[in-house]
Amino acid sequence: MVAKKRQLKQRIRAIVSVAASFALVAILVHNYRHEREIEQRLADMQKLLQASPPMNTPIRGAPISQVILDSGDVGSEEVRRQHNLEEIESAGWKLVNQRSPEQAAIAVRIFSDGIANVDAHNPQLYNGLGRALLVAGKPREAIAAWRKGLGLDPHFSDMQSGIGWAYWWLNDPSRAKDAWQRALDMNAHSIDAWSAMAWIDLALGKSTEAMNGFQELVKFDSGEKAWVMGLSMARGNNTDIVEISTFFPLPPLSVFERPLSSDPAS
Repeated sequence: MVAKKRQLKQRIRAIVSVAASFALVAILVHNYRHEREIEQRLADMQKLLQASPPMNTPIRGAPISQVILDSGDVGSEEVRRQHNLEEIESAGWKLVNQRSPEQAAIAVRIFSDGIANVDAHNPQLYNGLGRALLVAGKPREAIAAWRKGLGLDPHFSDMQSGIGWAYWWLNDPSRAKDAWQRALDMNAHSIDAWSAMAWIDLALGKSTEAMNGFQELVKFDSGEKAWVMGLSMARGNNTDIVEISTFFPLPPLSVFERPLSSDPAS
């Protein structure tokens, strides 16, 4: 009897040990898949950012490593202020348009210093700050910056479109789509917004809207082969999600129907 109880206990221990091993393996596999999904999402986002058009043309040839602000007595205060804003925007956008997180982090400091020391009410600086934060991998902070900027200029479509990219990065395609649509309501010619919405409209079967978007994009840059192909697909009512995803990585279309239960930017 004692021997049977001992054997039973040994079997129970063996079963528990095996179950624990399976549980551990399951956890490791889940974590690995989760990490891979995050890595893939970040890679897709970087790919889209690399393919998107430059958001601003530098105004002047300011040094990239630093911004030399004019604090002298020559000229009026307004002239010095305008000079400093141009220097900040030029240097900041040169860094942002390199699409490098490291360089974007420097741009964050440049735009932040501009807001703190030159003009705290300039929406252009908040737009630059938001884009720099996004490229630097800080989408939540980017949304906060753009929302402050929109408080100063509610019709600044590039900031509204930027919020769309940030929500896309935060894996909330529904909020991203809504943000891009609001940007297009502000400016029907927004290249930044159309570079996402044209593909999304095409995937959702809205070929007419997609065609309008791709026409705007091709008009902006007829040498961008993906946009030329998108226009051809829209004209041919080609809504093949697999083919579209080769140009613009898309999640399952059902996720566009409703946002995440809680705002990931909160």
